[in-house]
Amino acid sequence: MDNALGAEVPAIGSRQMLVDHVFEAILSMLLDDSVPTGSALNIDGLAKRFKVSSTPVREALARLEATGMVRREALRGYKVAPAPTAVDVDALLVTREIIEPAATFIACEHAAPDLTADLENLNSDLDTSRLGGDTFAGYRAYWKADETFHRRIAESADNEFLLRAYNSIEGHIQRFRLLVHNDMSGEHTVMEHRAIIDAFRTNDAPTARDAMSAHIRGIRLRSSNLSVFSAPSPAD
Repeated sequence: MDNALGAEVPAIGSRQMLVDHVFEAILSMLLDDSVPTGSALNIDGLAKRFKVSSTPVREALARLEATGMVRREALRGYKVAPAPTAVDVDALLVTREIIEPAATFIACEHAAPDLTADLENLNSDLDTSRLGGDTFAGYRAYWKADETFHRRIAESADNEFLLRAYNSIEGHIQRFRLLVHNDMSGEHTVMEHRAIIDAFRTNDAPTARDAMSAHIRGIRLRSSNLSVFSAPSPAD
């Protein structure tokens, strides 16, 4: 059985894999087909399109709701959400500047060599995939490498409350990466990640914290003039 990405949908027994495939199939549809804001996302229709039951579609839409890409309205189901405004994005990046440098400092204090090796491998994957193309299938590898790089550090802080804070915004970070890929997937990200990795290699926690802070400030600066983010309406 094939999904919208052209990949074989796993056997029914691999439930989480099936949900992952449906999640990415819907992402591809939203991003590549430019589904208009406010469009209804019918669960039964999506299930028929992807040749699956309604259950993985429901779970995939719930995950997309956490990113802000879709919204669920009582008695009306799911709809495509508006793009975030420039104010939304700035607030998200301010929050990242608070959470991620702190997590990086703690993670670096007791970083094992395998963590540094993992970060190096992820950054290498990010570098080789950053020119993957304009479709989701083309830049999926970049998106996953960047997502996993930052999540690996957040998890390695081994602090339940910091991780909960990070989890609360991770979906919105994922959406941000998807929206800015064509404009911001550059060598600057690879170089900023390398500065973080260099500090992890020597367990220099203050430098790792400062490098992560500089990285997110760089993201904030690069995103400040992107037209993909709309200005808030006068009523906001």
